[in-house]
Amino acid sequence: MTVANVEDDTRERIKRAAIRLFSRAGIDGVSVRAILTAAEVKNSAGIHYYFRTKDDLIRELVADALIRTRRARNAALDALEARGRPITVRDIVDLIVKVETTETNDPEARTDLPIGFGHMRFISVMQLNHRDTFTKAVEAEGDDSFERCIAHVAAALPDVPRPLLNQRIVFFYQFAQAALSAREAAFVATGDGGKLWGAPTALENLIDSLTAGLTCAAHPG
Repeated sequence: MTVANVEDDTRERIKRAAIRLFSRAGIDGVSVRAILTAAEVKNSAGIHYYFRTKDDLIRELVADALIRTRRARNAALDALEARGRPITVRDIVDLIVKVETTETNDPEARTDLPIGFGHMRFISVMQLNHRDTFTKAVEAEGDDSFERCIAHVAAALPDVPRPLLNQRIVFFYQFAQAALSAREAAFVATGDGGKLWGAPTALENLIDSLTAGLTCAAHPG
């Protein structure tokens, strides 16, 4: 193995260890030493050598997560649009959920990101407790895939006033993220997802529930 390959492997081990720890204990609850220990990196200056600072490592992890999701969504959207059939709200919800719940949907992925890697929980931690850092990363990376998803949802619901639909989309995003984070945690804790998430109907029922939140009749008030 070349020096470059060794360094790439070490970077990946540090990133994987960090995201696992962050997803369980939060950003502030994880020290640089804990990350290096979990990654089996003996050099105490490992973070500085590969990422400069813990904050730089966090920013790279956020960017990785956003890039992975964006590429996966765009690939799935391309396939959905190529069918040539009308695209329903459920089609889009199904796509958004399943991109985050399979081994990997990233067409350019170097490695798989299985359940338990910490992707959804890490994003939840960032949005809840480090929203400014997360927002800046989103603005820097952009996300045309989510914009494409929303455009399809709006086209499928022409009778829903846009202000109301925008509010529902915010709720949808928050509910989906919370549910998928809980699902990820359940599989990490039990291996089989437990009684709720291990049920064969759980994911489809979640998709149906999220779809209903977008398509239900408006409150008469």
